[in-house]
Amino acid sequence: MRRIKTGKINKRIMAMIERNYSKLKELCGYRSYGCFCSKSYEDIFQDTVLYVSQDKRASAINTDKELVEYFHYRFKMIEFQTINDNKLLKEIPYADYRKSKENDSQDE
Repeated sequence: MRRIKTGKINKRIMAMIERNYSKLKELCGYRSYGCFCSKSYEDIFQDTVLYVSQDKRASAINTDKELVEYFHYRFKMIEFQTINDNKLLKEIPYADYRKSKENDSQDE
């Protein structure tokens, strides 16, 4: 499972995110639906805001265009991780169930 990044927030990057908030929301699937690991796309978007605002790589960004591209890239990465975490949660109980079924059949 992915951990939320913790660190110091870069105020300059947060100001850039604020200026481009509506563009970022639209670019990152505003009004998309789905639920992965009990997270909606809105939750993934907010995780991305937190990640980018604390990321050292993002602190080197100087233009709004670069920020939008980097934010979209990070959103897709966090979305991918969240979807895979969701799949992993669904696969583990099935694998345990198969193993216990095999053990039951060997006991007979």
